[in-house]
Amino acid sequence: MPAVARLLLALVTLSSGWYALFVSPVLSGTPPPPAAPAAHIAPAGAVVPTDAVPTAADAATASADTAAFDAMLVQSRDAFAAEQWQEALEPTRQLVRRFPGQHVYLARLAEIYRKLGRPADEAATWEIFMDRAPLPADACPSIGHAYRKLEKYDQAVAAFERCYDADPQNAELAFFVGLGNEWATRFDAAREWYQKAIALAPPHFDSEVGLARLHLHRNELPAALGRARAVLRHVPKHVDAALVAGLAEQRAGHRAEARGHLESAAALAEDYFDVQLALGVLDYSESKYGDARGRFENASRLDASRLDEVRPWLDRTANVRATP
Repeated sequence: MPAVARLLLALVTLSSGWYALFVSPVLSGTPPPPAAPAAHIAPAGAVVPTDAVPTAADAATASADTAAFDAMLVQSRDAFAAEQWQEALEPTRQLVRRFPGQHVYLARLAEIYRKLGRPADEAATWEIFMDRAPLPADACPSIGHAYRKLEKYDQAVAAFERCYDADPQNAELAFFVGLGNEWATRFDAAREWYQKAIALAPPHFDSEVGLARLHLHRNELPAALGRARAVLRHVPKHVDAALVAGLAEQRAGHRAEARGHLESAAALAEDYFDVQLALGVLDYSESKYGDARGRFENASRLDASRLDEVRPWLDRTANVRATP
């Protein structure tokens, strides 16, 4: 399943990056435009008013409308496929305005806003999607992550709960309610939801890692490390389990073990903000200032919305040249 807790848990606050866990299938397809209403068929012998008979002008207008739609559709689809997000924006907005009931276009527009770094517009678009889509839970987890970027954690939790209510047997949706509560530092509620996800689909490794993070919050290092290691035995490439294990080892003063886990996490997800920041902190603690500076610069480029978390470390290494 593709990979999205605002918490750097050792010397900083860890915030899990779960963005690609769900990619809604609605983003992959493009529906045809809604069919035009069937023409009224007059009974035999009825007198048909002359204004009901299509004229050449009517046909020309219909043809122009069809051509305009086709152009918008092609522009939106091709620009989206080419990851030209700004070019895809306006034709996709036009499609949404013209066909407000087509939830596929809403999902595409929300994704474009995400790529453009416009979380307020993304969240608002997902809200409309949830009102109109046959499967409103397809908005999760994206809508929650958009609210997280806005630091609107109550709205994130509410959106996740709404998704779960639409499919209460879905362990992934229960997990995201737990994650939202973790972002909001409601750790007791987060634990309950993680346990619910595990009960719905044991062992549910993402929720096991969530519980490990909660142990780390309480500085319960053996418990955090034990849960993270248990997940890694079953899923060796679970990046968040490796991250939690690395942070737990670092806090315990086991730098070599911490580096092993964190380097493994970096190999799995080199664009993971939390991993880069954690490695930078570890490098700094070992007086590897050039390496640390490079990690901090990488982290700042990966997520500008979290610059406040990395700025103190950038300040500490301001006179250091990053190691290539």
